[in-house]
Amino acid sequence: MAPDPAAIAAPPGLPPSSSWLALRARPEYAGEARRFASTAVFGYPRDPYEIGLITSELVTNAIVATAALRSWPDDVHPIRVTIKVTGRCVHLAVTDPDHRPMLGCDQGGQLVEHGRGLTIVDQGAAARWVTYAEHGKTVHVIIVAPEVTLTADEVAQIGAPT
Repeated sequence: MAPDPAAIAAPPGLPPSSSWLALRARPEYAGEARRFASTAVFGYPRDPYEIGLITSELVTNAIVATAALRSWPDDVHPIRVTIKVTGRCVHLAVTDPDHRPMLGCDQGGQLVEHGRGLTIVDQGAAARWVTYAEHGKTVHVIIVAPEVTLTADEVAQIGAPT
C-alpha cells in the first residue's frame, strides 16, 4: 500500500518549511550555519543539536574547499546552505564553488583532529550524495525523523540517486 502523500508532506500541525543561508568562506561561519539549521528544525520531531552538527560539518568542508580555490572578498558569500524540513525528514544541501570531486571516506580513525566530518555526517544521515555543476558542487543529506523509514518513492522525490 502506498503512503498517503499528505502524510509524507507533513503531519498535522507541522507544515513543511524551506529556508536558505548564504555564507562567507571563513571558519567562524560554520557556527552561524549550525545555529541556522538548529533553529530551522525547532518544533519538528528531530534533535536540533544533531541537525546543527551535521550542518556545521558540511559547511566546514565547504569552507575549506572554497578557501583552497582563492581568497574571497568580504562582500562575497560563495557558500549556500538550503534546508527543507517536513514532519518525516530534513533535506540539507550545502553548495560551494569547488567543482572538484570530493574525497571518499574519512581517514585516520576517531582520534585524529581533522578528517572525521563525513563520518559524523554519515552516522546521522539516511543518505548522502553529491551533485556537480560546472561552477561548484552540492552535498545533499537526508536526515529522517525518529522511527521513520522513507519509501523509495520519497527518496526519489527528494532527488537522491537510487
